[in-house]
Amino acid sequence: MNKTYKLSALWMMCLILLGCLSFSACDDGDEEDTNQYKGGISLNVFGPSPVARGGELRFLGSGMDKIQSISILGCGEITDIEVISANEIRVTVPQTAEVGYVTLKTPTGEITTKTKITYTEPIGVETITPNPVKPGEVLVIKGEYLNLIKEVIFFEELPVGEDDFIAHSRKEIQVKVPMEARTGDVTLADASSEDSDALRNLIHVKGLVVILPSVEAPLDLTAKKPGDEIVVKGKDLDLVNIVKMPNGEEVEFDYAKSGEGEETITFILPENATNGAVVMIPASGVEVAIANIGMALPERVVATPASGLRGGDMITLTGINMELVTTVTFPGVEEAVEPAAKSATEVEVVMPVAAISGELLLNTASGTSVSVAITTLKPEFMAFVNDAVSLGGDVTIQGKNLDLIAKVVYTGGAEVEVTPTSTTELTIAMPTMGTESGVLTLVMSNGESVETTILTINAPEFCYIPVLPGEDEELKGGEIFTIAVENGDKLTGVEVDGKAVQFIINGNTLVIAVPQTANANTKVKLISANGSIEYAIAFVPATNIKNEVWKGLVDITWNEGGRVIIPASAFKDVPAGARMVLHYAQKIDDWGQAQINYGDFSGINFTEGEFKVNGMLVPTDIYGWTFANRSTPLVLTQEILNNIQAKQKECEGINDAGIIIQGDKLTFSSVTLEWEISLEQDLKNCVVRQDDQSVLMPFPIAVTWDDAGRFRILIDKEPSIKDMKLVAGKSAIHFYVSGTGQFQINDANWTALTTIAEWSDASARVMELLLTQEMVDCLKGVRGDGWSSTGLLIQGDGMTISKITILP
Repeated sequence: MNKTYKLSALWMMCLILLGCLSFSACDDGDEEDTNQYKGGISLNVFGPSPVARGGELRFLGSGMDKIQSISILGCGEITDIEVISANEIRVTVPQTAEVGYVTLKTPTGEITTKTKITYTEPIGVETITPNPVKPGEVLVIKGEYLNLIKEVIFFEELPVGEDDFIAHSRKEIQVKVPMEARTGDVTLADASSEDSDALRNLIHVKGLVVILPSVEAPLDLTAKKPGDEIVVKGKDLDLVNIVKMPNGEEVEFDYAKSGEGEETITFILPENATNGAVVMIPASGVEVAIANIGMALPERVVATPASGLRGGDMITLTGINMELVTTVTFPGVEEAVEPAAKSATEVEVVMPVAAISGELLLNTASGTSVSVAITTLKPEFMAFVNDAVSLGGDVTIQGKNLDLIAKVVYTGGAEVEVTPTSTTELTIAMPTMGTESGVLTLVMSNGESVETTILTINAPEFCYIPVLPGEDEELKGGEIFTIAVENGDKLTGVEVDGKAVQFIINGNTLVIAVPQTANANTKVKLISANGSIEYAIAFVPATNIKNEVWKGLVDITWNEGGRVIIPASAFKDVPAGARMVLHYAQKIDDWGQAQINYGDFSGINFTEGEFKVNGMLVPTDIYGWTFANRSTPLVLTQEILNNIQAKQKECEGINDAGIIIQGDKLTFSSVTLEWEISLEQDLKNCVVRQDDQSVLMPFPIAVTWDDAGRFRILIDKEPSIKDMKLVAGKSAIHFYVSGTGQFQINDANWTALTTIAEWSDASARVMELLLTQEMVDCLKGVRGDGWSSTGLLIQGDGMTISKITILP
């Protein structure tokens, strides 16, 4: 426990304990109160006694924070009380204090100590020399009773014990100044700091100055370059342990002292030196500035060529200090490009395809950059071959640099990706939706664009749909679809997803039998004698598919004319897991059986589902076989479906008999194929690496914040998300995940839209993200980065995604 008091640097006097330090008992002077208790206040002990005048006196008890004043003989009333807690207070003993009892004044009376306070003999500190002193030199302290001192403590809390004193007597202490010492008070202690239980008197000697390494003035290193040798002159530079750059990096240095006493330190400016102060640091840790850096930069930079640039061009940048350039950042490109070559006067760099017009930045290792303006080569529109075309017809434009075009955007919003084969002419397909008369926007791969003059789009001469269904209309697969058309008399056929369907044309009203499997990406093609046109129309698929593949009324036999024969073509698009349901009746009071074969009459082994049949279906209880059901579903595995196609034969006039059912005493009425369709669509073909939009991201994906595990969801791959019917608040993306952590959903410009997090459940699970209008806009291509087909960007940590699906 320490007690502190201060002395002059030239002459200081204080008192120190000559006898045993102790706490003393107390007495309140009230014969009726033997516990020294006054209104909840009790004094148990005070001390030390003897105590040095100017030292610290402590009082321990309860309710000590309520003490109003303390009286010591020879002094006035002391009200400057340091309250440590309710159980402890402290006061400084005045220099006029005399031996006697101590009285504590409380709100309800006074408490008087049982014993008298006594004082130590005086210690005198006359001089400390030299001052200033250099670390490693000997400090001499002269005074009186210095033989009682056990420790000299340098600023800040840097003790030297008496065992390490060079000389120690009543009149003098000699001690070596530690290399870590700093300017500040020197404290003399009568007990070691290692003795945590000792009550120590601490005597502070003010004004010791510890010498630091110094320079006359910090050097100005403006325009210095990495690799330059820097020589710093100064005093006491032998104390320097570290030379540190403005960015915190430590550099090697050499110390030298000439015969004339001149001191120097020398170091080399590192490659990554930045602007700011260079400091030297001695063992004390005090930083002393020795130089200020204003790093050299490339100057008078000229880009050749600076305009008419396209991806892959070599740009030559000339100037001075060009060897300082480490990388080049092109406008529109996030990652910097390393130079192909560089010298003191010239840098050569290849322009990335994604670069746009703007400020090119020459980056240096110091973290600073120099900008140079560049402009890219643009497509130049000259004319349309025909400035008026029919809807759905091709559009041909003429101009210059047309090979730079990556996509064309029609007035109305329709977009068409193109692969130019000529610099002077480009033919563009015309979508049948989102196109209207107006300008075309020719978009480069870097996102920059130019516009054409106005293109007039006329109605086609073949059958077409003038007004497509609105987004709020719900069209269902498996139902009749009716829509108004123009030029209906020209219509000769209708295809849905590439397959001909039945239709009725009544004037300009078209009625189509939509397949049950029609979905959000369905294509409807109208075929006329003088042309055709295709539309993307979103349908909600029937979730329960039921196709009748055979119908009749046959008493099955083992011979011709009594067999159920189903063509292999009926099973062509049937998914594994579908059910083939047999509908039949059993003759009264008799039992029957049905043999189910492939087209080559080999038996079929149905191994899955409620009814596992190996070639024979016996609906009556015989030999323990019981099939009471008269509509028996049999599960079609992928193996069975493959065999139906592989083993098809000609049978009874059917060229592709896939399944043959024969037997006796059963009457068959129909056979249906039934299965469920999930509206969820797997997006595995839409997920690409963040740094390469042409490379699919392999699942499972360990999501990260860097390119290794962050990825893009593209909207124009299969299934085409931008063509889906997405509704904010209803449509959703499902993430099949494991692990704990988070992943962030961003738009194509890296603006965060939401974060999905899970910190407790590490098991495999599905996390649903209901789409907001912002997200729908991203996935429909309304909100993008202008040059890619990115819908959303995903990044994060701690989670692994095994599958991503979308539910329109």
